[in-house]
Amino acid sequence: MGNLSELKGVEKPVTQWLSKMGWVYRSNEELKIYSRQFSNPILDQILIEKTAKFNSISTEVAKVAVEQLTQHLNNPSPILGNEEFLEKLASHITLSVDGEDLDIHFINFDNIWENDFIVTNQYWVQGYKMVKTDIVLLVNGVPLVPIEAKQRARKGTNWLEGVRQFSTYEQRSDKFFMAHAFGVACNGRITKYGIPGASSSYFNEWKSTIIDTTQDNPILDPWNDLVKHYLNEDDSYYHFKIDKLPNGEVLERMKLGIVGLLQPARVLDILRYFLVFEREDGKVIKKVARYQQLIAANKIAERVANSDLRQGVIWHTQGSGKSLTMLYTAYKLRQDKKLNDPTVYIVVDRKDLKEQIGGTFDNCEFPNSRPVNNIGDLKNIIDTAPAGVFITTIQKFRELGNREDKRENVIILIDEAHRTQYGDFQIELQNVLPNARRFAFTGTPIPKTHQEFGVKKKEDKHEYYLDKYGIQDAIDDGATKPVRYTFGPQEWFLDKENLKQGYEEITIDLTEDEKRKVEKRVQPWKVFLKHPDRVSTLAKVIAVDFRENVEPQGYKAQIVACDKEACVLYFNELLNYFDRSEMEIIFSEGNYEDSARYELFKDHYKSDVERKRLIRRFRKRITEEELKLGNNLKIFIVCNMLLTGFDAPVEQTMYLDSPIRDHNLLQAVARTNRPYDDKVTKLSKQFGRVVDYVGIFEDYEAALNYDPEDIGGFEDIESLVEQFPAILDKAFEPFTEINLEDSYECSIAIVRKLSELDQGKFEECYKEVVQLWEAISPHPKLRDQRLKYLWLNEIYEIYLEEFKRLDFDAEIYAAKTRKLIQESATLINFKGHLPEITIDSNYLNKLKETKLDPADKAEKIIRDIETVIRRNEANSAIYVEFQNRLDDLIRQKQENSKTIELILTSLSSLYSELEEVSTLPQKMGFPDKGSFEIFTHIKNRANGVLNEQLARGFAIEVIDKVVNKRIYIGWQDIPKELDRLQVSVGVFAASDKYLALGIDEEKELMESIMKAIAKYYRID
Repeated sequence: MGNLSELKGVEKPVTQWLSKMGWVYRSNEELKIYSRQFSNPILDQILIEKTAKFNSISTEVAKVAVEQLTQHLNNPSPILGNEEFLEKLASHITLSVDGEDLDIHFINFDNIWENDFIVTNQYWVQGYKMVKTDIVLLVNGVPLVPIEAKQRARKGTNWLEGVRQFSTYEQRSDKFFMAHAFGVACNGRITKYGIPGASSSYFNEWKSTIIDTTQDNPILDPWNDLVKHYLNEDDSYYHFKIDKLPNGEVLERMKLGIVGLLQPARVLDILRYFLVFEREDGKVIKKVARYQQLIAANKIAERVANSDLRQGVIWHTQGSGKSLTMLYTAYKLRQDKKLNDPTVYIVVDRKDLKEQIGGTFDNCEFPNSRPVNNIGDLKNIIDTAPAGVFITTIQKFRELGNREDKRENVIILIDEAHRTQYGDFQIELQNVLPNARRFAFTGTPIPKTHQEFGVKKKEDKHEYYLDKYGIQDAIDDGATKPVRYTFGPQEWFLDKENLKQGYEEITIDLTEDEKRKVEKRVQPWKVFLKHPDRVSTLAKVIAVDFRENVEPQGYKAQIVACDKEACVLYFNELLNYFDRSEMEIIFSEGNYEDSARYELFKDHYKSDVERKRLIRRFRKRITEEELKLGNNLKIFIVCNMLLTGFDAPVEQTMYLDSPIRDHNLLQAVARTNRPYDDKVTKLSKQFGRVVDYVGIFEDYEAALNYDPEDIGGFEDIESLVEQFPAILDKAFEPFTEINLEDSYECSIAIVRKLSELDQGKFEECYKEVVQLWEAISPHPKLRDQRLKYLWLNEIYEIYLEEFKRLDFDAEIYAAKTRKLIQESATLINFKGHLPEITIDSNYLNKLKETKLDPADKAEKIIRDIETVIRRNEANSAIYVEFQNRLDDLIRQKQENSKTIELILTSLSSLYSELEEVSTLPQKMGFPDKGSFEIFTHIKNRANGVLNEQLARGFAIEVIDKVVNKRIYIGWQDIPKELDRLQVSVGVFAASDKYLALGIDEEKELMESIMKAIAKYYRID
């Protein structure tokens, strides 16, 4: 057993921190006074008492109210039950009491310290199976926040293990699942929070150090030594401090997450305003706000309710969830009693953005919100001044005449303000709503945004952003992926003299003004970009790149052309390489096109309905099911449309052949940086990719016109290519002295070297090489590295087969590498070269007769014992002990602490024992294999610290006194019977006689014991 435990290394400090934040620690023993049944996740007595107190009602009425609340935990759909339960918990239910309707509240949000805040450990809830959460935060007896605490020093138990345990809540204990708000996973190093059941990519860190001061906060008490704190003059908020490393990185990331996220006021804030249940494609998806979304919404709400400042800029970079941030903001503003039922306008400047944001509000079933249908509808809204949330385009405000709404409780949230702030539109908007508060949301800020919406607090101080969440922030948090670009240069000869002479001949009869008009109309740069030979060449390059780099990984792409004609030219050329079903052009229909241009474009014009249908298809990965439904769409060709307000995470590559700049460029690039995880294939996007054919990224800082600190860096593939040899050499360094050839001797040398390595470091180096190869392949400069890269992959395959007790996982190789290995299979292939294992009594005698030296004989026995263990460990826990003994012998061999002859003797003895496994239970005095198996599981879990006599007694007695009394024909196939038996076994393990074994505290051990019981005592 390791020196660091989950209890002392994680659970204890987390519980202590929470106790200093306002949560009151109460042990399981203390909570027994409430007589909670294990099947009930809620401490009803506390909830009833608090409900009676908050509402000044009798205990009997409070009990009825609680029953109406908790009836939602019986919903056959856990996600819908969770939604209904939390909605009522955060608001109220209405009861008729003595002929009068009363709104009954379950939480006091006005004075939060009137609520009961409990933190406890090992909270058991029985459902289909038992869930035993490491730490739980209960508010008025409701387990709102389950916390899975893992140990950073134990292999395989990082925070992801907590997420995996969360994923079982819905199935194992649906009532517990329906009662929670969000979950937290931590492992001593880091804290992540998210929704149980969601994949790990949707669990996020909390990184804000702002202290919630909406009500008294114990963190700010002078006696509290939890964290140091200070008042930040830049934002006027209190922040807490966390120790940092010399390089500036946070040392205690787990503590930052716990203290920042789980302040009682913040937990209640999240419950009330920052959970949404989104409907999409017939599914309900629960989401909890990321830290930047909550902080931004709260800053706006605070400024509107408690400040004379009337505006501000929210810069949240593309892909950071801006639409949801606006939803959270609008919802919180609508609920603020100080604002007297306000009106909130969501203002956009394009129809597709209006649809996107309106869709977010509709999907989340946001109350009292709707789109503005037309000018007449907006006029009526201005005239009648209703409360609610209205989503409209800014263009409608210029047609309102002299109408005004002078109310003070009007708030305008302006989306993509870098566009909507210009021209007469903003003037009209301010004329119609002269006293409104205005907040600009932008993913791509420019100086004019600061000028229009920024705040000058003092003479020498200007607030550029009320809240900022930049590109690098989003990449660091995993909200977006880094973008890598490569330049596709072309060399073209332009005969300037011939061009000049021809132009003069054409325009000889024109005046200078007329010539300038011709030059403006011609747009020579577009003529160059659309040169037939150029388009033909690039179409072929794009096709090859897509087939080799994008399609094999299941991703999709956009081609950005300079105008509509260029889109059609590309489309026609690409038909030489793609099926018609694989591509679509998306562009807008022109109002004044001549007949020739209309003929060129008409086949590609699409109605709004058709465009939406194609976008839905593009967002889906191509699968057999999608192909059967007629969806084979892989590439969009565009010029302006779908460069903004369009999210398709499956898009990874953009082929850029248009000289866009500034915010348009940044928004276009952001189409590729959305995270993408495919639950079926386990495909996970590592980066977005831009292939630049016009040279924009040769000086991307000039093209983007932003502060480099704001935009971060884009990774240049050419620089990655230059880095690759050194990274490959680093991973390959341990094997440089091996004569790499297709031979048995080579394979033995590789195995020997692998046994000496820090295997964790080797895995890390290998995966870095593979990811980099995937990013830059098939760059021609990789040709010289190809053979060494193939050898490294072969070495890694041997490593998996020899030292990992699991089958080789081909998915470790990404798409291009798998293809490369398949093509090179005849060049390097060890399969079948290592001697086969024949397990019989003559094994050791045959080995003595071979010509192998003692070291190679030891290697062969080690490898063969590993193989026997791998084949049989699923059948009996005894093989874990054999593996531990083998590991000890391997260590001795590596340290040369014994002569090779002595090690050979020990290995031979170990191998001989392996053959006698079937007779071990009888030799050790156990009545059957099942009780021996249970004893072995307990022994393995103890890691050498065990009262073997006590463990032996438990293994025999639990079968005799518990299991044999409960079994009958077919019992093992009835889930409820298995659950009942597990509870009985757990109770027996927790009896005074066997409590010292600690079996009831070990989830994995209990599961192993139950599997052994089901295996050895089943009756068919």
